[in-house]
Amino acid sequence: MSIDISTLSIWDDELAADPTTQLAATVAANHGTETSLINRKVYTKNSINLFSNLVTPEGAPVRNQKASGRCWLFAATNALRVDIIRRFNLSELELSPSYLFFYDKLEKANFFLDQIAQTAHTEEYDGRLVQHLLTDPVCDGGQYDMFRNIVTKYGIVPNHIYPESFSTLSSRGLNDKVVTLLRQFAQEIREAPADTDIETLKKTQMQKIHKLLTVYLGTPPGPNDPIVWEYVDKDKKYNSLETTPLKFYQEVVKYDANEAVSLLNDPRNPYDSIIEVDRLGNVVGEPYVRYLNVSIEDLTNYAVEQIKANKPVFFGTHTPIYHDKKSGIIDQSLWDYHLIGFEPTQSKADRLRYHQSLMTHAMTFVGVHLDPVTGAPVRWKVENSWGTDSGTKGYYTLTQEFFKEYVYQIVVQKADLSEQLQAKWDKAEVDVVLPPWDPCGALAN
Repeated sequence: MSIDISTLSIWDDELAADPTTQLAATVAANHGTETSLINRKVYTKNSINLFSNLVTPEGAPVRNQKASGRCWLFAATNALRVDIIRRFNLSELELSPSYLFFYDKLEKANFFLDQIAQTAHTEEYDGRLVQHLLTDPVCDGGQYDMFRNIVTKYGIVPNHIYPESFSTLSSRGLNDKVVTLLRQFAQEIREAPADTDIETLKKTQMQKIHKLLTVYLGTPPGPNDPIVWEYVDKDKKYNSLETTPLKFYQEVVKYDANEAVSLLNDPRNPYDSIIEVDRLGNVVGEPYVRYLNVSIEDLTNYAVEQIKANKPVFFGTHTPIYHDKKSGIIDQSLWDYHLIGFEPTQSKADRLRYHQSLMTHAMTFVGVHLDPVTGAPVRWKVENSWGTDSGTKGYYTLTQEFFKEYVYQIVVQKADLSEQLQAKWDKAEVDVVLPPWDPCGALAN
């Protein structure tokens, strides 16, 4: 049925006769809704920057990913640095997202070409799977399993060893060149003569990708190359440590990413089940991205327990929906959108089913405020990677109401899970396989 012009006239007349709608239209047209519809009561309630439980010491400095999609690398390294700051008596520490970024790009390119080779004779080039693979082969974004794959293979370095470059802070130009070549290489693989040694072809292709990455980002140290970590502690004492990226990860960071478990809240699928996203990964030979699906109550409780144990928490959420960058408040009730007739009613499960919501950003929980009477979480302190001009000097306050509806993932150590969930994870039997294009396969950026 097409839209009837006469019906439009009736609708227009009804709106013109409604003074509330006319007031809303005037305000929205002249001032927008993002500031004019902020609920003063909610704003005041969430403006208090106090939390009953805080991770100490506070990670510093606040980082800024700028025009790149590296939030997952910032969130992960921000979580790791707190224990190092504590043990080495530091005022601040920056671990290098750029180092991880280089090797993630390299591995993603190789992973993409491997997927293209796997599907060359089983899938049509214009089918949904191949078209999905071609969409964004080396996206800046990632998931925690991808961080684990890179850090355990290549290690990690302090920021001064491999600092930011123009293309880490603004990655579009680099991505454009790499993706252009990868799509060409995909065609070469799919259309290669039957007697072609595909592995030799891929090696030649990957050498060209490596050259591009080096030109744009600079040459990083190899995982076993010697580096020197130089730092000054709180007592103004200079120190240096000769190490390698892998040894720095193993002996300084002292965090076993292989023991990390990504807990997911996906109400579409059974809880206490292992969910895998088909063909989602970055390192060939490693498992595809996996989650342990739990209830929102369990997700909340595990996050609270991590903060109580003085551990920052990597988490994945939907951003920037219901985020006020000026005040640093993350809460869907902050805006009185119902005044303009905007009252969505979909459940969390339905938003996933209809692609209205997905994980788009990773940040770090560094505090939680618990109700002094009930002990239930009220609000969370969030460390972001958008610089000090965003939020409250780089930090945000996220309400528990938002947590329940729009937080999807947290990362904890396996030892911190219940015996039942540890046994489930150790069994490693995948219960649900999601297609690559599922919302839970979105990459945080």
